[in-house]
Amino acid sequence: MPITKRKKTQVLTKTKKKTPEKKELLVKKLKQSLKKYQRAIVFQYKNLSTNPLKEIQQAWKADSKLFIGKNKVMQVGLGRSEEQSATKNSYLLSPFLKGETGLLLTNKSLQEIQEYCDTYKIPEFARAGHIADQTIVLKEGIDTLKSFAHSLEPYLRKLGLNTQLINQQIVLNEKFILAQEGKPLTVEQSKLLRLMNQKLAYLEIAPLCILEKNGTFKKL
Repeated sequence: MPITKRKKTQVLTKTKKKTPEKKELLVKKLKQSLKKYQRAIVFQYKNLSTNPLKEIQQAWKADSKLFIGKNKVMQVGLGRSEEQSATKNSYLLSPFLKGETGLLLTNKSLQEIQEYCDTYKIPEFARAGHIADQTIVLKEGIDTLKSFAHSLEPYLRKLGLNTQLINQQIVLNEKFILAQEGKPLTVEQSKLLRLMNQKLAYLEIAPLCILEKNGTFKKL
C-alpha cells in the first residue's frame, strides 16, 4: 500500500520578524547619531543611482553620517511632535522627509554642503516622466541599430520600434522619436535611451532645511 506524503506547512515567522527589528535599529542609530553631530540637514535628490550614492557617502564619511530611504522610520527617530522630539526641535525636520529626500548629520558647515551640492552634478539615465531638454530622432535604415545583437530585435519591437531582421542585422523601417524637447519621456523611451547609453538627466542634490545642535531651525 503506497505511503501518502503529507504536505508540510512552511513557517515564515522568522523572516517576518526581521523588518520591525531593522526599523527599531534604524531609529536607535538615528537617535544616537543626532547627538554626535553639530547639525542635521534634510536634502532632496533627483536621479540618484547606486554608484554616485557610494561616492557621496565616501566623500562625507569622515565627519558626517548619511541616512537615506525609510522616510517614515526616520520621522519616528526624529519625532513627529515636540513631545516626541529626539533632540531639541528635531521634530521640525520630519515634515521635509517625504519623496526623494535624505538626512545628513554632519560637522561640515552649511556653506561646504551647499558648495558640494552645487558642483556635484553628473549625467544620469533619465527615468520615465523626465522632461527632455533635447530632441533625439533615430533615422530609418540599417546603420542606426547595427551595434545591437540580432537577438534583441523582438525586444526593440516591444519597445515601439518598427524593426525587422535582414541577414541577421536589425533594420529600422521608419524614423523613431527617442526624445522630444519639452515633453516627458515614456517608459519605453527611457528604456531605449538606457540601451543606447544616452544620459539626458543629471543628478541633483539640494538642501531643504537645517537644524543646529542648539535647536536653531531654518528652512532653506
